[in-house]
Amino acid sequence: MDVLAIDVRGLEKRYGETEALRGLSFGVPRGSLCGFLGRNGAGKTTTMKLLLGMARPDAGQGFIFG
Repeated sequence: MDVLAIDVRGLEKRYGETEALRGLSFGVPRGSLCGFLGRNGAGKTTTMKLLLGMARPDAGQGFIFG
């Protein structure tokens, strides 16, 4: 059983009419290295803000170390 350092399930976020994230799901196993790449406006900063508790998701969940 893989233990995840980051576990994201169905994360969604909207800012008014703008859909920042739609159903984002991924997992990062403990002890691994991971890059977070994407074009401008792809939702990288929004994802990080949601994981750090700086914003609230409209749907889904994200966990760091459980």
